[in-house]
Amino acid sequence: MTLNFRFIKTALLSFVPVLGLVLISTLSLKAQKEIDPTVQLDPVKSLFAQSNKSGKQVQSEIDAIDDSTNTIVQEFRQNFQQLKDLTLYNDQLAILIDRQERKMVRVEKDIASISSLTRSVMPLMFKMIDALDSFVELDVPFLINERRQRVAGLRNLMNNPDASPAEKYRKISEAYEIENEYGRTIEAYTGKVSPDDDRTVNFLRIGRNSYIYQTLDGDEAAVWSRKLGDWKKLGGSYRTPIQMGIRIANEQAAPDLMVVPLEVTSE
Repeated sequence: MTLNFRFIKTALLSFVPVLGLVLISTLSLKAQKEIDPTVQLDPVKSLFAQSNKSGKQVQSEIDAIDDSTNTIVQEFRQNFQQLKDLTLYNDQLAILIDRQERKMVRVEKDIASISSLTRSVMPLMFKMIDALDSFVELDVPFLINERRQRVAGLRNLMNNPDASPAEKYRKISEAYEIENEYGRTIEAYTGKVSPDDDRTVNFLRIGRNSYIYQTLDGDEAAVWSRKLGDWKKLGGSYRTPIQMGIRIANEQAAPDLMVVPLEVTSE
């Protein structure tokens, strides 16, 4: 009896752990059956949510990098185009600068030539003024004060350091042109007979061929004589022709044939 009891006790002690394991497994299975399936999916949902969040963040970073890349590419294209434009502009400037430098060389040579030319032209211009002065004094004395003042103005211009040689030569040429024009025109004006005769009369100039005056009442007329170097009285037959010539010169009558006194000199 004692042996059987011990055997039974030993068997019971061996069975207890197995029974506990079975009970624990049973309770665990029962607990798993009692858990809500939705609760079991929460970790999965959380994992998916976290994955989606990470994906969105990564996508945002990708979009930002893409935008930044597009901006850099656009800036590169703009800068490259500006570089091309500046290169073309610089090439054009290089051509212009080269031409200007060549022109500067030519101008410097011209200036050197002008300096040499000026030294030879200045005496010539003084001679031209002297010749013009002599011509005026020896010519028919119409508008004599005006013509003398023109010559005096040329002499003053030659002594003006601010006037360029070109301007001086131009003024002298203009004076010669004016004197030349007198020989191809007719003119009528009113003035004094001479410094010694302050009578106011009408003058009629027909080129340089005839220089006449007639008193305002028409009773007296005279023509300038180169031979005498003075006025020569005219007869009454010239009264009407002179008055007609004055009207034509003042554009008060149409151009027509005129009878005027001419001095014929024999050699």
